[in-house]
Amino acid sequence: MNKAKAAFKRIWLELLMLAIIGLVLFLLPVRIERQGLELFLYKVMLFSASQVHAHATRKFFFPYIDFRTSEEKVHQIMVIALHVMAAYLYAEGG
Repeated sequence: MNKAKAAFKRIWLELLMLAIIGLVLFLLPVRIERQGLELFLYKVMLFSASQVHAHATRKFFFPYIDFRTSEEKVHQIMVIALHVMAAYLYAEGG
């Protein structure tokens, strides 16, 4: 249970952003008149979703890596690449 709490603690902000933006874009009856604002909110929602997805994937494929003490530069680069790749793929797919 402590691992689940620690994982939630790391991504609670992203989940909150997803919930708020999803509520504004899809559930509220108010129509956003400015298309630029709607597009911005949609892209922020996609980025938040990509980071939650990257975090879950990282938990599955890699053990926790402490960037301050780890000597494995390849593992650090792979984690960074995973998060950047997820953001790029969600942005292109959206």
